[in-house]
Formats: sequence, C-alpha cells, structure tokens
Amino acid sequence: MLEFLKNSTFRANDVFFRALTILKKHYISVAGLCFLLFVTNTLSTYLALYLDDIAGNFIKIILLLVFVSLFFGLQLVLIKRAVLLANNIEHAPLTTYLPSVKQFLNFILGLIIYSILLPAIYLICSLLCMPLLYIGVEMDTILWQLNPFMTGIVMMLILIRISFFPFFILEKGFNIFRAFKLSISFTKGNVINLLVLMLFLAIAYIFQLTFEYLEYPILASISGILNTFIIIPAVSIVMAIAYVDMIKEYKGSDNPELFKNIL
Repeated sequence: MLEFLKNSTFRANDVFFRALTILKKHYISVAGLCFLLFVTNTLSTYLALYLDDIAGNFIKIILLLVFVSLFFGLQLVLIKRAVLLANNIEHAPLTTYLPSVKQFLNFILGLIIYSILLPAIYLICSLLCMPLLYIGVEMDTILWQLNPFMTGIVMMLILIRISFFPFFILEKGFNIFRAFKLSISFTKGNVINLLVLMLFLAIAYIFQLTFEYLEYPILASISGILNTFIIIPAVSIVMAIAYVDMIKEYKGSDNPELFKNIL
C-alpha cells in the first residue's frame, strides 16, 4: 500500500508551498466559506442563548437540525472546493460543490462513530491506569490528569488516521466504513506530518480558548480571526493537495484490509 510514502511522506514542504500558491490566488472563495462557517457557528450559539427561555422544545429541535445541516454542509462544500482547486479546476457548476444526502449522512455517521469511540477509549485508559494505584499514585491524579491525557493522545491519533474519510465520501462516493479503511491506509507512515499539521491548526484555537479563559477578549478575538481567515483556509488546501497527490500515486486496493494498515 502506498509504496511512495516510504520515500516521500506526502512531500510535506512541496505540498505546503503549493497550498500557499493556490490560496493566494483563490483566497476570497476559500476564506469566504470559512467566514460562513464562523457566522453559522456564532449565530447558532447566540440563538441558543437567546431562545433558551422563550422558545419551545420543538422550535429548538428544528433550529438545531437547520444549523447542524448548514454548518456541516458548509464544511463539505469547503472540502470539495479545496479538492477541485488542488486538481487545478478553478470553475465548476454550483451543483458540483453540494454534497448529496447520502454523502452528508455518511459524513455525520463518521462524526458519530468518532464521538462513540471517546467513552470507549476513556474506559480502556481507565482500566490501564488502575494498576498505578498499587504503586502509590492517587486516584485524583489518575482521574483528572493521567486518564484524560492518555485519552486525548489516543483520540488525536485516531483523528489523524481517519482525517481523509470526508474526501473519500465526497470524491468516490464510498460509505463511511470503506472511507475509514482507505483513510487509515493512506495515513500509514504519515502520522507525524499530519500531527504537526493538526497542531498547527489547533494553535490559534488553543490561544483563543486561553485568552477567553483569562478574560482577554481582544486577544481572543484576534486569535479567532486568525483561525478563521488564515489557519483553516491554509490547512484545507494542504489536506486537499495531500489527498490528490496520494490518490494519483496510490497503487493499492480500493477496499484495503483494515488491520493490515493500522500499524
């Protein structure tokens, strides 16, 4: 599988500079989609607070469905736009960008599966940490420090390995399980590069949360703007180019075996 990864690890430097070139040329369209994501998220948060006491449960459920569909639908449009640009397709009909109902549901199912994994991984990490009690480690240290840290590391690694599943859903029309298997196959040997990429994406968001916690609203706003208009557009293009490059050089099966590619 992916023999070229042994030598290239998706050529990180080349991918990054190509992404900057594309982003400079098409910044408005890519950043515009990121801005719509930002507005959708902000508006949903505001309405949730505003309507908390004055709206009935039925209205809340309807609005929740609307904003969830809009937010994640925009994410898929952004991915599709990035992939088309990575393929040097600058103009395409509007319908090309819109995900089908099947694609949208598969994407949501992928997010649900990842969310279900969280308590399962937490439980496993709890069991692994229990022997530490016998060597004098306090229960509070395990519950509030070691276990959350281990769970976070494992969930980050899982996220890295399945990071390309939306691309396979949108581009190939595969179901979520086949998309997961291909993403795990594609990311084999690229974990470090993708980890650095995701940490880069998370920096502005971490700064934003830190400044909000420390009650520095101006710095929090600056971090949020940086994240929305610089980091997310850049990473979207980088991931799309990495995906397109790997697709071009991929010589393996379209339905690879899962366990052979986990490690």
